[in-house]
Amino acid sequence: MRTIAKLIIMSALLLAPAISMAGGDRRLGTAGALELLIPTDARGAAMGGSVIAGCDGVDALSWNPAGAAGIENNELSASHRIYIAGITLDHVSYGRNLGSAGVLGLSAKVLSMGDERVYTTSQPEGTGETFSTSFVVVGISYARTLTDRVSFGINGNYVSEQISRETARGLAFDMGFVYRPTLTGLTLGIVAKNYGPTMKFDGPDFSHPIETGQGSDPSTGEGRTQSASFELPSFIQFGVAWDALARGKQHLRLTSAYQSNSFSQDEFRFGSEWGMADQLFLRGGYSASSRNSYIYGLSLGAGLRVPWGGTVTTLDYTWAQAGVFESNHFFTVKLRF
Repeated sequence: MRTIAKLIIMSALLLAPAISMAGGDRRLGTAGALELLIPTDARGAAMGGSVIAGCDGVDALSWNPAGAAGIENNELSASHRIYIAGITLDHVSYGRNLGSAGVLGLSAKVLSMGDERVYTTSQPEGTGETFSTSFVVVGISYARTLTDRVSFGINGNYVSEQISRETARGLAFDMGFVYRPTLTGLTLGIVAKNYGPTMKFDGPDFSHPIETGQGSDPSTGEGRTQSASFELPSFIQFGVAWDALARGKQHLRLTSAYQSNSFSQDEFRFGSEWGMADQLFLRGGYSASSRNSYIYGLSLGAGLRVPWGGTVTTLDYTWAQAGVFESNHFFTVKLRF
């Protein structure tokens, strides 16, 4: 089993450079399904999204599914994020330990933009009608501990987008590993995210009437506009986590991650978490990129973990910088039972 695990990790590391070569400005703005890029977990967001090697439990489904192998029984998480420009994001995930069979996870993400007014060239002030948008991602995950030092996880996500009466549907896959070397307190992680077939919008509003007759005998037919297909916003991340301090009731974890994007400039992420008695947590993080339009930066957060009988409840909050937009606010509630 150890040999198999080593071969898997070596294969992932060898494939990483080939995947990462696709990034840069030349493909900026050409990917779709960007709701896949929005983080859903307050703890990881407070640490700048740097928790590729520093996440465990049900939260790991959002960052690196290999970390979900650490779920001992059942875990349930629900998050609400106040995003940018009036957009909100709601997420729920559940993980269950199946014993020697591994860990099974389920998740759902809903991005809401509210109703939008309809404008046309003939009525630029609005027609008085409205339309709605819906962006939903439903996932199923599997994670397993391969050896005492190696964990593996995979996500399969069904992506559904709807704008008015037009829809696009697709599949996105994530695969990750977590490795704990012999050096005490050190954890390494790697994850490839959002890989799958292209998506394409279709619907009744792509049809339009056209005149097919000639001369004094005009007739009307139906034409149809074709939507261009688009790729998923794939990327690969490498992460490191180090438990720099574990003294008495205090602990300090430092995390970092490098993200190689297929459709934009690469990103660098850093984070820290200080904990007291495994109940009170203070967190901070920073993410950076050479991309001019990059809106993220500093993030701060706190968490409170409260045991109650056989259930452990965790409340997490995060504030995150969002450039010219209003700052983001994250709320996550987790139950371990």
